Amino acid sequence: MLKILFVDDEPNVLQATRRATRDMRHEWDIRFAEDADRAMAMLDEEMFDVVVTDMRMPGTDGAELLRLVRSCSPSTARIVLSGFAEEEAVFRSTRVAHQFLSKPCDVDLLKRTIAEIRAAQEAVPSARIRDLIGSVEQLPALGEVYQRLTSAIESGQANNEQLAAIVSEDVALTAEILRLLNSAFFGLSRRVESVGQAVGFLGVDVLRAIVAGHAVFNQGGTSAVDVDAISRRSQEVAALARRIHRITTGASSAELANIYLAGMLHEVGALVITAIDGTSRLDLEGAFRSNEATVDRLVFGVDRFAVSSYLLGLWAFPTEIVQAVGTLSRPPDRSVSPLAWSLTLARHIVVNGHLGEDIVDDDAEVEALIRRVEGELAGDGAPTPGSDVVASRIG
Repeated sequence: MLKILFVDDEPNVLQATRRATRDMRHEWDIRFAEDADRAMAMLDEEMFDVVVTDMRMPGTDGAELLRLVRSCSPSTARIVLSGFAEEEAVFRSTRVAHQFLSKPCDVDLLKRTIAEIRAAQEAVPSARIRDLIGSVEQLPALGEVYQRLTSAIESGQANNEQLAAIVSEDVALTAEILRLLNSAFFGLSRRVESVGQAVGFLGVDVLRAIVAGHAVFNQGGTSAVDVDAISRRSQEVAALARRIHRITTGASSAELANIYLAGMLHEVGALVITAIDGTSRLDLEGAFRSNEATVDRLVFGVDRFAVSSYLLGLWAFPTEIVQAVGTLSRPPDRSVSPLAWSLTLARHIVVNGHLGEDIVDDDAEVEALIRRVEGELAGDGAPTPGSDVVASRIG
């Protein structure tokens, strides 16, 4: 049974939550705390799978509470509830919260979010690995622009021009969006000149995916790996996966946005692995030069794609995205799902240099490349990437 702790200083809110979640009593073991001190006392006595806290509370607020939760129970999923007037406080908690939900929170949305988080936790059965991931202090965050963009989209009150204005405030992000969309990987029929055109042409979901990728790979700090190279590779995989999926399935714009997001964030786990205590620079450099999940597992006990999938699940992205990224930890398997297969093909093509110096512009040539790569994957039987998780010095 899933153990959940709700924290809010308003008794009427806790009572309303108790009533709204009564139908989950056979699946959830729900406890309630009226402030951070009581919540921490309860966490000292027992483990919780999920903590859901209000942001604005007297004394210790939600952001500080979740920082304490991360320290004492790193594998616990952390959700913060906030009103639109509390944006500044929310952005302060981006490093410690896995999910941000608007207050008052729709109970069905809360249930879906917790269900997706639970699925992510179950996908990583090793408590040791969950603790390692959860304890990383510099956990990649989706960033302020992403949170503002998402809030505006979900409010239903912002038009495309207003959404574009939010993104355009970041000059570097704007330049990156236009560079990506006008690259040959996207295979667009006409040039995109502005963020406004990008929203109208590709939709807000693709725009949000680009913003998410920019946020997690541009957070500064030092790293033992070439973050820029990982970011560029992820961008190429995302754009090519979207193109492959469009050609091979004729998928809807929503599904194309999903596979693009999967591609943009499929290697975010690399940033988490680099922050795990006890890993040497030599280990990191050797593993990440290889691009092989098997090497990740031999060195760290977990591979970057499993970590990425786990983190995407904690962020409550759609299940098909989480599963598609997770399949990269296993031998290529076309039967998993069309979305996962398109992502697998795109990564294989990019990592193995099948494109040469320039990607071909013609879709027919891309189709021929797809058939050739599918033959390679079916014929060599090579586990690229990997096999089951193996024991290591951190596992």
